[in-house]
Amino acid sequence: MKVGHDIIVNRARQDQADGGTLEKLDPIGHGRVQILSAGPDKLSQAVAAVEELERLAKLVPDWDWAKTAVIAREWSFLQPVRSYCEAKGIPVQMAAEDPPPFWRLRETQTLVDWLRERVEVTVSHSEIDAWLQTQPQGPWWTLLRQAADDFKDDFGQRETHTKDVFEWLAEWGRDVRSSQTGLLLLTAHRAKGLEFDDVIVLDGNWGRTSKGEDRHADRRLYYVAMTRARRSLALMQTNSSHPILRGIGRTSSTLYRRIADTTAIDDCRKIYKQLDLSEVDLSFAGRRRINNPSVSAISKLSVGDPIRLEAAGDQFVLANSQGVTVGRLARKFKAPKGAIFVGGQVFAIVTRHRDDSSEEFHSQLRQERWKPSCRNWFSRCER
Repeated sequence: MKVGHDIIVNRARQDQADGGTLEKLDPIGHGRVQILSAGPDKLSQAVAAVEELERLAKLVPDWDWAKTAVIAREWSFLQPVRSYCEAKGIPVQMAAEDPPPFWRLRETQTLVDWLRERVEVTVSHSEIDAWLQTQPQGPWWTLLRQAADDFKDDFGQRETHTKDVFEWLAEWGRDVRSSQTGLLLLTAHRAKGLEFDDVIVLDGNWGRTSKGEDRHADRRLYYVAMTRARRSLALMQTNSSHPILRGIGRTSSTLYRRIADTTAIDDCRKIYKQLDLSEVDLSFAGRRRINNPSVSAISKLSVGDPIRLEAAGDQFVLANSQGVTVGRLARKFKAPKGAIFVGGQVFAIVTRHRDDSSEEFHSQLRQERWKPSCRNWFSRCER
């Protein structure tokens, strides 16, 4: 990287095998950097990338998808990877998508309401845990049970004032929002400063430089992507000429390997979209009275319930399986061009208050607190 300053192995790893922990665990790669030939396009590349990670997952004890990443030059190359992971049930998250606000989750607010309604002003972990065990199953209830375990580590079984519980829970929620929960898909720009056990770098548009960038900008960015890996690194190469990899010769530390042709690319054609809060009409339920059918239907929704997307003039509405409208999308939402809606699911339900809305809209509100349906949902659209 610098003249007269060769890259060397750090002192802590000088006595390890050249291939690290994978030298013995991986009978194919032996810990070498792999340059994988991955077919003609980004769909076949997506399948090859995920299948390589699945291969490693079977070899590595205590494999953790939350310590793994796929990095690309642009977001468009990551969408097929996300689609293939969704089809196979692999936990996956896009770095460009924010998780729902933990404190405003319906499940979190239910816990907060229970604590506020108690006669006692103090509570112990065993009491919180016993209450959580009476609640339904679901990803956000599971998250709260994890919070309860961490609360016990910090406070033990001693009685704690509910105000201190609220402060601790709010801080815990801020930390968990930024934590990785599955295979992370991100761009090289977004990956700066991060590290992962296992990394795959996708092919695609690495020869493109932005206006004002010098001709070596992409090479430096590719180096950033490569050096995010702690344990294993695979570099994907489609049939087109890779502007950076074509200059790399064969060495003892690299392995060129062709991935077998696969017919699984149909699982990469669907588009999974998670809505942002700004794409949802957050006051939809607040403008309706408590006995409105939509408000009643929202209260009965659970995470994972099916949701339909229907056009309504220049906007879209969300309906439950009985056809009752449970939400409206903001005008800024645009369906993927040329796509056909296949299906959706409730991802999370959050709580809103009158004061969350601008004062000019207060006269339209019929409730002080309400729960917008489907803060996020997965849409599966076929091109």
